Amino acid sequence: MTDQTQPAVDEHASADGHSVPHSRGDSQLINFSDEPLDDTPAARKPRRLWILMTILAAAVIVIGAFFGPTVLRVLSQKGATLTMPDAVGGLTRDDSDAAKATANDLVTALRASIELDNSAAAVYTSADQTVMLFGGTTLLWNPEAELDTVLTLMEDKDEQGIRDLKTVDPGPLGGVMKCGLTEELSASSMAVCGWADHGSIALALFPARTADEAAGLMRDLRAASLKR
Repeated sequence: MTDQTQPAVDEHASADGHSVPHSRGDSQLINFSDEPLDDTPAARKPRRLWILMTILAAAVIVIGAFFGPTVLRVLSQKGATLTMPDAVGGLTRDDSDAAKATANDLVTALRASIELDNSAAAVYTSADQTVMLFGGTTLLWNPEAELDTVLTLMEDKDEQGIRDLKTVDPGPLGGVMKCGLTEELSASSMAVCGWADHGSIALALFPARTADEAAGLMRDLRAASLKR
């Protein structure tokens, strides 16, 4: 006859007084407490606060990585001053009434296209060349876009923009600088250059010059006239 006797089972008392059975030869069963986890509002609040602080910290890191360099550039370039020195790069400022009137007309046209805190303009001459520089200072969040806008001042009556406009090296002062020609290169063509950064913007006209020649002189003019 088959033995139907069940194996003996020991019972051990748990810490809360409940008996937890286990079979001989088997490992002890896990004691599941009848006590529920503390999920009261008071217990949930610290966990939510910790999660919120973690999210905010991550957001600060991401924002700093993306916008930190831009903020530093703005701070370093804002508050600039633009003046017209007596001489620069072999050129001398022309203080005649006619030259002052020309400079005033140019900067007035510039101020009509962009709001400036301060502005300055001058005509510079040497034995064989003339340069007209005009610009101003203000806070610019998007310097390149602002420069592209003011360069449209050089459009001719047929609304032809500056030809062969290209970005050139702005030099150690940074920002953006572009140069081009008002018409096809000829004896009557004129090079146009402009710079813009987060604190200043300016244009210069270079009659009978190529864009490459004008770019080098524009960097000299900027270094002599712009102070931060």
